Amino acid sequence: MASTSKSKDKDVGTRERLMEATAQIMREEGYAGATSRRVAARAGVRSALVYYYFPTMDDLFVAVLQAGSEASLAKMRQAITADEPLRTLWAINTDPRWTGLYAEFVALANHRKVISAELKSYAERVRDIETAAATVALRSHGVDLTEFPPVAISMLVAQSARSLCNESAIGMTEGHKELRELVERFLNKVAASQQPQST
Repeated sequence: MASTSKSKDKDVGTRERLMEATAQIMREEGYAGATSRRVAARAGVRSALVYYYFPTMDDLFVAVLQAGSEASLAKMRQAITADEPLRTLWAINTDPRWTGLYAEFVALANHRKVISAELKSYAERVRDIETAAATVALRSHGVDLTEFPPVAISMLVAQSARSLCNESAIGMTEGHKELRELVERFLNKVAASQQPQST
């Protein structure tokens, strides 16, 4: 029995090492660099083991995307209960560690339908959570949700943050300081606004 348990732990450990190696290579060199041989070498295993754990490279990419998605979604769900949901969304979406990897998956999705479908599913869940967080933030400060739709506000905050990361990745920084200052002023105004009186 003990050997079976150790064997399962070893299987999980190898699988996770392969996924982490894939994510590292994608971040450093792009998705095209994540070949089975490169992934195996980075994980410290024989290349045949890649296909033992993942029948195809698409299966490996999907597993990496799903693992990253779940971690990202868990952080985003915290935004709904945060004191300042919009500021939390801004902070999450300006984290270059995830946005860089996400950009690689977007590029890969142009060539792989299975990645595109998985990315769409993830993006829809993210949009739902971001909209809920924006709704909480705007409603708690008495903002007219018809005039300022939460989905639109959440997109402005999140997409602006992601755009900063994407542009920074290629060395483009013009306007970044001004945008960050503008968002900071907006977030400060939202945080300082009076909560509506209860009736």
